[in-house]
Amino acid sequence: MTVESHPQIFVNGKRIQSDRIYPLRFSEDEVFAFESLRSYRGNIFHLGEHLNRLSESANTIGLKLPKTLSALEKELLSCLTQSHRKDVFLRLGVDGQNSYLLILDRKRPAWIYERGVDLKTAVTRRSLTHASPPEAKTSAFFNNVLAAMEKERLDVFETIFLDLNGYVTEATVWNLFVVKEGRVLTPAVGVLHGVTKQFVIECARKEHLSFIESNLTRHDVWNAEESFLTSTSGEITPICSLDGRRIGVQVPGFVTKRLMERFRIELEKELSS
Repeated sequence: MTVESHPQIFVNGKRIQSDRIYPLRFSEDEVFAFESLRSYRGNIFHLGEHLNRLSESANTIGLKLPKTLSALEKELLSCLTQSHRKDVFLRLGVDGQNSYLLILDRKRPAWIYERGVDLKTAVTRRSLTHASPPEAKTSAFFNNVLAAMEKERLDVFETIFLDLNGYVTEATVWNLFVVKEGRVLTPAVGVLHGVTKQFVIECARKEHLSFIESNLTRHDVWNAEESFLTSTSGEITPICSLDGRRIGVQVPGFVTKRLMERFRIELEKELSS
């Protein structure tokens, strides 16, 4: 459901042959931190927020970044210039010694924004928050891999996690929102602090929509007027159904459309500034 180009790979700002295997060097007791980013017209979307989250992830796992955030920012922008691409997906990873960057064209099909996507609840539960902090974006990603494997088996667009108490948290690489009685709601705990999620929250405020972070159950999702996913690569993606139950009457719904339109307006403002 995603079209991707042949990747370009950079190590410490220098491009290497993409057919080479260049493993991250870390010890058996170390994980690495990473970020997924997107550029529009050669500008990386909310780069500062992404790098701050990378720093927090590294701090959580006890990893000392191999260079300053300022140096990483310059390196990323230089690599993007070298790639001769403007609208791309970027995956930045860091271990204790090096930075690694993968650049590729990643295009989501237009129909997901027009018709919405179908989701299933994953059998795999979200990791306990006091066992594996969901706020850290690291290579300790096994929980998400298991849920992604379920997605492939069930032939759906995405799977969503429940926590051990049965509350909805997030999808494997997306944050989740529902709209009920005109209010925009999203799970309060057990989720990644999404950069695009926060941008959408700001869009909701500019649309004068009531926003609440709250514990949500599948009952709340099934009976919502609208629901949608957010991510760096997918922006705002309407949800059509969860576990075979259609959500709302119209997809995308009225509020989702407003937010999608506001997203483009605010993004254009940032690109033009």
